[in-house]
Amino acid sequence: MNRFEESYKCDSSPQIISFDVTGSCNYKCLHCYNDSGKKLTNELTNEEVIDIALQIRDMKPFSVCLCGGEPTLRSNYIDVIKILAETAGNVNMVSNGSFIDYQVACELKAAGLKTLQISLDGYCSMQHDTLRSVKGAFDKALNAIRGSVEAGLNVATSCTPSKLNYKTIKQYIALCEDLGVNSARFMPLIPMGRGSRIDFLLLSPLEYMELQMDILSAQREQKKNTSSFYVEWGDPLDHYTRMPTNAKLGMCSYTMEIKANGNLTVSTYLPIVIGNVRKHSLQEYWDAGAKHIWSNKKVTDYISRIENIYDINQLEPRPYTGDYYYIDII
Repeated sequence: MNRFEESYKCDSSPQIISFDVTGSCNYKCLHCYNDSGKKLTNELTNEEVIDIALQIRDMKPFSVCLCGGEPTLRSNYIDVIKILAETAGNVNMVSNGSFIDYQVACELKAAGLKTLQISLDGYCSMQHDTLRSVKGAFDKALNAIRGSVEAGLNVATSCTPSKLNYKTIKQYIALCEDLGVNSARFMPLIPMGRGSRIDFLLLSPLEYMELQMDILSAQREQKKNTSSFYVEWGDPLDHYTRMPTNAKLGMCSYTMEIKANGNLTVSTYLPIVIGNVRKHSLQEYWDAGAKHIWSNKKVTDYISRIENIYDINQLEPRPYTGDYYYIDII
């Protein structure tokens, strides 16, 4: 039994931790679900980020992901990776790639980073640069991917299908395979943050069906060859049903979400705050009830109103509008 499997029976600490090290981002992506851009009000200092990294290290999680914002804008993010890599089974980072080249990728590898996910929203600059709202973003992403592959990192791409790119998914997958990445991941456009203001780019149910058929076709092709490259479809709302079901079966939660202002949230996609690391330690929150948060009636009542991604905009409070639903567990 590995450490992740043990987490279903052992509730001593979370096994998957997502840590937004900054809310700052140098891009203004049209579809950004958390409306990244400016530094958050009351954002964690470098010293506080290091302290949190040390707390995470002591919890010995199976996997930690550095997110944002753009995590490379946090000046000491390399130091954070080094600390996390001391005990975490996998240290991952999500980036737009704008500040990553071969030399930086080598530093990431040496620090202990295992997987780097680069956002790549199309097989050409028109598609990617339009969604990222930055001319030249596509070329920078490709440069980051090539440099990271050469440095020996596990590299994944993340693509948000929209009306701009869904008809060229086969070309996109071919590009990713040629680049030598380990995987190409597709995530639906979530109508949250800036993503709630671009209905004209959202796929219709029929278009989603067409997209998923192309992805399934690509997955079948991958099974036929010996390449380690694979294609996956991510469902960001899957945990809305999976986690409460696990809780009913007596399993504890195995995840923890830490925001750049220190807030602890139930999920990246839910505006439910259960505490702040400036008040108590991560372990104190975990022991006080974070490990059983998916059996909390306030949480289950909130998510019971969500059946698909389009329902998110009907919620009160709506995610990433600055309003939060507070559940004080300590």
